Amino acid sequence: MEGQGAKIGSTAIIWSLATGMMAISIPIVKMTQTGIILPVAVVIGVSLSTIAIWLSTWYN
Repeated sequence: MEGQGAKIGSTAIIWSLATGMMAISIPIVKMTQTGIILPVAVVIGVSLSTIAIWLSTWYN
């Protein structure tokens, strides 16, 4: 399949940024006592983004 490198690169960038977001969200959660809403939102967002990237070849 063509474009695997772009998909892998995009996925790596998305998840590396998500790691940073998780690192920032953990202290915010502790300070605000909001529970796990913010970290769960990050994981759901990057998961949906990853799915969209890998399924994009079906729609092109």
